[in-house]
Amino acid sequence: MSLVLGACGGAPPTTTTSSERPRVDAAVAPLAAPRAAAATRPAPKVAAKPARRAVDCKKLKCIALTYDDGPSPRTTPKLIKLLKKYKAKATFFQLGRLARRHPKLVRKIHKIGSEVANHSWDHDSLDRKSVKGAYQDLKRASAAIERSCGCRVRLMRPPYGATDRGVDKAAKKLGVAEILWDVDTLDWSSRDARKIKRKVLRGAGRNRIVLMHDIHRSTIAAQRDIIKGLQKRGYTLVTVSELLGKPKAGKRYPKSWR
Repeated sequence: MSLVLGACGGAPPTTTTSSERPRVDAAVAPLAAPRAAAATRPAPKVAAKPARRAVDCKKLKCIALTYDDGPSPRTTPKLIKLLKKYKAKATFFQLGRLARRHPKLVRKIHKIGSEVANHSWDHDSLDRKSVKGAYQDLKRASAAIERSCGCRVRLMRPPYGATDRGVDKAAKKLGVAEILWDVDTLDWSSRDARKIKRKVLRGAGRNRIVLMHDIHRSTIAAQRDIIKGLQKRGYTLVTVSELLGKPKAGKRYPKSWR
């Protein structure tokens, strides 16, 4: 999928595929499926109520940076440090199997005030599953992420941006909103920090959602300039939940994807 710039770039394509990289890097290669006994683990303690909206994006010039396919011990820690240093927030759409493997990284993201969200268990196309299959996939991923962060997962992003009414129903049943994007950096394809930075800064706009992946070194290399560049332009870097306020379960955001 080419760069999407909301109203300025027109509506997204009618197909359910996107330009997201199909699989994660070798550094975070697929793990063996967890044993069935793992399902018997006690459910994590999560907050009963959603966190208060810390910012008012009706008054502030907000933008949401989002990162998919992690967490990765090779690259995610550096991004966490940068966000903390510049007092910026972001949203991490994580694979359940990796959140299960790297719970400390999930907790660190939550601790700095950024948001952790659901990106499926293993990056399968949810639109190719039944409603029950998509729901079970998302439920499994949310359980792993929540167990790691001790927080409630309220957002999901379908791999590849592949969604349909069945995925909508699965998301609604789980109680999570579907988050797509306004700006696609194509970072998985270019692997060029300068191009990534240029696409973010050129595509930036108030209340826009930017898609990147925190598993690529080139993406991480671009983040300092991206964060500083956006803040210099007056943007407040927020989580998706802060940007949207109270996104509804089963609904797609931004509106251009509905």
